[in-house]
Amino acid sequence: MPHAESATTKPAAQGDSDKTIPSLAGQVILITGGTGGLGAASAVQLARGGPARIYVSGRREPAAAAVIDAMRAALPTSSTSSTDVRFLRCDLADLASVRAAADEVLAREARLDVLLANAGVAAVPPARTSDGYEVHFGTNHVGHALLVRKLLPLLQAARGRVVFVTSFGYRGAWGIPFASIKPQEGAAATEGKQQQQQQRQSQEWTVPVVSRWTRYAESKLANILYARELAERYPEVASVSVTPGFVATGMTEGMGLWDRAMVRAGSHLFSGRRGMVSAEDGARNQVWAASVDRGALAAGGLYDPVGVLAAEKSLTGPARDRELGRRLWDWTEGELKGWL
Repeated sequence: MPHAESATTKPAAQGDSDKTIPSLAGQVILITGGTGGLGAASAVQLARGGPARIYVSGRREPAAAAVIDAMRAALPTSSTSSTDVRFLRCDLADLASVRAAADEVLAREARLDVLLANAGVAAVPPARTSDGYEVHFGTNHVGHALLVRKLLPLLQAARGRVVFVTSFGYRGAWGIPFASIKPQEGAAATEGKQQQQQQRQSQEWTVPVVSRWTRYAESKLANILYARELAERYPEVASVSVTPGFVATGMTEGMGLWDRAMVRAGSHLFSGRRGMVSAEDGARNQVWAASVDRGALAAGGLYDPVGVLAAEKSLTGPARDRELGRRLWDWTEGELKGWL
């Protein structure tokens, strides 16, 4: 789902077309979820800049074959023999897989210029990740956070950037329910477990469609807050969040009738947009953020539509809440402590 675009301000430069990709010679790029949808479209567009290497991550290597072929076909003539395109196995719902993927990149590279945190899930039934996190929050936020933190030395070495793909759907979040993201353990957590059970009964089962979109919204709010916190703590790494719009990808096309209705209604209500755009058009904002001159990016900013910085006053209260951002950062650091 896209993010609202009211009350926005424009930066000095915009990149409205994938035809304007600047030279990315010498750069190393990693795109999560690069085997389909927005990630695949981004990979093909960024390949036109002729970077040194592009990693496209995903859970299954066969799914990457067609994307890699399209990327190689998109390379400029001067880069066809020098640009390395490769698949990186990474399941963001499994922190062991994320750590292994990061370690593989760390072993191969001395720099990372762009980490495009694109992969994610939306409106899936109640479930937990391999590590026990609510599936939306665990995949869309925790998995990406571990990847970023592990690869931070390479990003710092390159004075690189991290682009988090969020959604206007974040407006459906009233905050972040830290207590229910991951079940607590031990006798002291009895009360917390009872509260979690009540929450599941009242939200996940009574109104399942609303609940799963709420869980998704919370994870997308986390993307915005984490991008800002990362920018404040590590200013040498440019960190922003972007929204793609209401995009026709396998994720949305595979949804049921009610979920698709929720997406369409939310798109019109929060952003004033009607209808879906193609993955190629939807990818333009994140491609712009990944390739524009670094000086055009506002640290921690949210961009929607292409190259347009959302004004602070246009954000929801939770998205402007600096204390919530700090709490999210501290909570995330605690969760990742054993994985770094």
